[in-house]
Amino acid sequence: TGERRIIGIGRIVAGQKRDGTTFPMELSVGEARAHGRQLFTGFIRDLTARERDESRLKELQSELIHVSRLSAMGTMASTLAHELNQPLTAVANYLEACRDLLIDGSDNSIEIVREAMEEAAKEALRAGNIVRRLRDFVAHGETEKHIEDLQQLIENASALALVGSRERGVRAILKLDPAATPVLVDGVQIQQVLINLIRNAIEAMAGSAVRDLVVSTEMMSGGVILVSIADTGPGIAPGILPQLFEAFVSSKADGMGLGLSICRTIIEAHGGRIWAEAVPNGGTVFHFTLMQAQTEDDHVAQ
Repeated sequence: TGERRIIGIGRIVAGQKRDGTTFPMELSVGEARAHGRQLFTGFIRDLTARERDESRLKELQSELIHVSRLSAMGTMASTLAHELNQPLTAVANYLEACRDLLIDGSDNSIEIVREAMEEAAKEALRAGNIVRRLRDFVAHGETEKHIEDLQQLIENASALALVGSRERGVRAILKLDPAATPVLVDGVQIQQVLINLIRNAIEAMAGSAVRDLVVSTEMMSGGVILVSIADTGPGIAPGILPQLFEAFVSSKADGMGLGLSICRTIIEAHGGRIWAEAVPNGGTVFHFTLMQAQTEDDHVAQ
């Protein structure tokens, strides 16, 4: 096993079959004495089936997380279509104006056409950014962790999640600590958590007179980053709050209760934790933590 001391300690090692193939196994060695002789007993348990089941479970979790992203986009489809239609309509209007000016052929048309085409280009880029964010969010690639700028992740997620929120009277505020970055994460999954929490907050404030949404980050001790999403909604019933992140528990009449459970799975897989608290003056704040990642510059400084 390569271990100097294995007596009485179970080890996960690789075993070899007669045909030369290897398999994962748990090896336990016991020690005893009989008739003045030292004896050893070995117990081997084949872990092939367990590892296969664990691998399948990870695949199913990945599929569920991806389906949750698609579901979120489906729920937001009408508002996203409206948001995308605005820059496309602007592009069409600017180009029609350019056509009319060119037909007119007046001396000052060229400058006006140039300005109109610049505005059309800006609107086209705006539409392209919306499509890019959507494409990146719904892509079903392998789960990979990279060092990411947390502020950029939050801004990108907010741009999608807040689509149509202004028309609903929501005032969104970002309070991001410049020191609370970078993080080693799967960027798409963390954005999924953020979009879920932000959309929940917007829905919770539908009947509130004041609709303030605050997304904040704070650098804590021990390299812990705290991310918070606070709303001014009616709050969550005390009876639901302790079980809020369990599967099939929902505060919505038509909710399946999977969104927050998936959020917890994602955050815990990143070594963090997630919880919710009632705000004294009304509303709810959701918190989750991530560990700050060390960069090469940090290692050089040390």
